Formats: sequence, structure tokens, C-alpha cells
Amino acid sequence: MKPSRIFPFFSLISLLVSFDSGWAQNSKVGFEEQTGFFPMVRYSYQIPGGDLADRFGNNSAIGVELGFKNAKSLIYGISYDWMFGNNVLERSMFDDLLGPEGQLIDRDGLFSEIRFNQRGHLIQVFGGKVFPVGALNRNSGLVLQVGAGAMYHRIDIQASTTKVPQITNEYEKGYDKLNGGLLLSGFAGYQYLDPRKRVNFRVGVNLSQAFTHSLRSYDFDLRAYNDMKRKDMLTGLSLGIIIPVYTKDPDEEQFFID
Repeated sequence: MKPSRIFPFFSLISLLVSFDSGWAQNSKVGFEEQTGFFPMVRYSYQIPGGDLADRFGNNSAIGVELGFKNAKSLIYGISYDWMFGNNVLERSMFDDLLGPEGQLIDRDGLFSEIRFNQRGHLIQVFGGKVFPVGALNRNSGLVLQVGAGAMYHRIDIQASTTKVPQITNEYEKGYDKLNGGLLLSGFAGYQYLDPRKRVNFRVGVNLSQAFTHSLRSYDFDLRAYNDMKRKDMLTGLSLGIIIPVYTKDPDEEQFFID
């Protein structure tokens, strides 16, 4: 991702941090350090890099995360993201199948239009820390995380008719370029937990790199096994909604005198 696209996002995080600090200074309600589970649902907009950028364009991901935060603001847990998109750049493996208009002839002799989509999965465990920026709200602030797991991605092939044996069942697997391998990731952002449990969210930037290889035993376009080792990268902007489940009820009756 170009720096010019990242800087405005970090400017937003800086604005949120300033707002949180100002709120903490003007508020008399304290929010002590809390422990508990933090389920989160998030959306990410991702830009590929490395070998992944040769195969796919920008994509989206919808994910779920289950984290736990202890009394020292350390966080750890597991997460899953489902990737999807319709910008497939690598289509040369279909050159021998498709006609000049990008169509196939189905079993009944009719033209079938072919559509290509990106599908993928990110599965990982993570650990990190929350760095509070306010003296009163000790559960909100900057968040840094690292993670490790697995990335999988493939080309989803869809035909406008159902009778296209060239790309169905086992034949589709010969063209879908399913890859998978080790994933390493990092996250930097801002988390806000409301003492009154009304608005809880996290925004930030995800950086991911995966070391993948083909998970298919045979590629039809190569007429052989693809033994290429890949470096697939993603840069994503994410927004998550947190539903905190505290192990003890937050004490909202603590008042701080200016």
C-alpha cells in the first residue's frame, strides 16, 4: 500500500487518541483495568503485495476474533477471516478453454459465461498489548499485536450454466490454483472500550505475509505439479466491533475529583 494511503488512516487514529485523552481529562468517571473476553466481528479492506498481487486485485475480508485481556493489558487469542473479491488477474490458464468472448461451450452446445472470484481464509493465533493513553480509561488506547497461522487462497470458477464438465468437480481443482502455507502478521491500531458498554470498537492496519505453495497435485495448464514457492502479502485497513465480556463487572461508581 502506498504511504499516501496509510497516512490519512493513521491521522484518524491520532484523532481518536486525542479524543480519548480529552475525554479522560474532562470526565470524572474512572474505568479501572479490566480483564475478560473480547469477542469481535470485523471488516477489512485489503491490498495484495508480492506474488499475490500478480494473481488478485484488492479484496475484502470478514472476520471474527476471540481475545482475552489480562490485568496487565496483555491480549491473546485466536481469529479467522474469510477473504473474498472479484478481481482475478491471473487467467492465462484458461486460454486453451475460453473463446474470444471469454465463454465456454457447455454439454448442450450452448455458450456459458465464466466468472472468476477470489476466495481465501486466514487462521491465526495472536498476542499483543494495549497501551492506555488516558489516566482514567485504562482499557482504551493503542494496540500492537503479532500473529501466526495459515493462509489459503484460490480462484473460484463459476459458469452461467450448470453443464460445463471442463471446469466442474475434479476438473475445477486443476485450474483453481489453491495455495496455502505459513502466515505471519502484525497489527497496529486503536481500541476504545466504553465504561458504560455502549460503543466498543477497534480500528487499525493489518500487515500479513504468507509463505505458500500449491496444494493441488496437478495443474492442468502446466501439465505438471506447480512447485513454485510464493511470498503472498496483504495490507489491510480494518474496523471491528467488540462485545466485551468482563470477568468482573466494571465499577462505574468511581468518581475522580479534579
